[in-house]
Parts: sequence; structure tokens; C-alpha cells
Amino acid sequence: MKTKQKILGLTFILISKLVTGQVIGFEKIDDSKVTPWIPKLTSEYQYVYHFGDSEMESDFVFILGIDLSYAQIKSGTWSEDGKSWIRTYKNLTNVRVQGNKFFSDETNGEFVVYDNGQEKIQGLKIYNSWSGMTENGEYEIGIKSYPITEYFNGKFPQASMRIMPNNEIGKMSKADLKIMRNEIFARYGYRFKSGGEMDAYFRTQSWYNPQHDNVNDFLTGIENANIFLIKFFENK
Repeated sequence: MKTKQKILGLTFILISKLVTGQVIGFEKIDDSKVTPWIPKLTSEYQYVYHFGDSEMESDFVFILGIDLSYAQIKSGTWSEDGKSWIRTYKNLTNVRVQGNKFFSDETNGEFVVYDNGQEKIQGLKIYNSWSGMTENGEYEIGIKSYPITEYFNGKFPQASMRIMPNNEIGKMSKADLKIMRNEIFARYGYRFKSGGEMDAYFRTQSWYNPQHDNVNDFLTGIENANIFLIKFFENK
């Protein structure tokens, strides 16, 4: 996650101080100032959206694919001893966009523009938000905060952004393939075997934060497909 873009997203939240029943962050907003966001290209929706604030904040990562689209919610909770913030990830299923409408099995919404009187802010309006910031009949807007190209850390972020073709993976060295495959797990805070090669490598990466013994449930369809292909070429 990039600090500069994060601060910008939070600034948008703080300036949105109006007085009706829908929310951005902790703030109520005027529903009459919310209009549909209709870009020239649907691909402009592919972004990271910031929802909530403080302990109830989350990032909504939306990746628009050719055949399938993907959406993941990154949130967190305090560890049992209250000393660490543990990141967790939830993948939405049957994700799709029709016009400016967003659909999934878990939640629905639409891409919108909110005019706060100072600027027009693009975002994703979600009904029945997971953040706990809304009540029945309300919605929450997540602010468009930064592109997915700036969201994924590591040397090979493309392994989490898109399904990689065989000819691209096939040109890579086995050493790079190993890093790329394990980097997918490392991004979710996977704990590698203590003292092992991958543990030693990722502990030198400033973004790496080991928190989980198993991250399989966090992996997206893109990542699972790439892991399968990478292993195939590693074994050739």
C-alpha cells in the first residue's frame, strides 16, 4: 500500500462533511450530490477504493478481466494480545459490471461521483457495506484512491494483477519464477519456514509483514492460475 495515495484518500474522507443518511468514512453525505460515474472506458473502474475509517477501514480492490472480474476486500483486526494489526482478505464471487452497476454474490452497488462542493470525487457506492458504518437503507461510498499498479508490492506484482500468458512466464529464469510464485504468498503475510531461503529473502523486503501460517483462502483466481502455471515452468 502506498502511503501518499492512502493519505490522499483519507483527506477526501475528512472533507466530506454533510448532513444526510449515507456515509463516506465517518461522515454523513448529501445523497442529492451523488450521481452515476460513466467513464469512456469500463476499465477506468479498475482501481483500489478506500472504505470506512480507523479500525473499520478497508480497501476494496477491483480488477476488471476480459472474461472474469475480481474483487477483494482487505481489512483487519487486532491480535488477541492487542499488539498487532492483523490483515485479512475476502474474495467476492461472481463479480461483474453492467453499465455503472457493480454486482457480486456478497454485495452490490454502483460507481458514482460525489460533489462535495469543492471537487467531484469518484467512488464505489455499496449497499449493505461490510464495514459496519451504515444502517439499514443506507449505503457507503468507497473513495477511488490509487491504481492497482501501485497496490501490489514486490518485484513481480503482475502475478497478482492479471493472468500471465505462457510465453511471458516461459521466458523467465527458474530463480525469478520461484521468487514470483512465493511473492504471491508473501504479499498476504505468509510465514515462510524460519531460516529458509524464502524467509531470508522476504525479510529483506521492507513491505513484508509475516502474520499467517496459511493464506490459501486469501488467494484470488488470478493468483491461483498463475501459481499453477509458474509451477509448471519451474518443473520443466
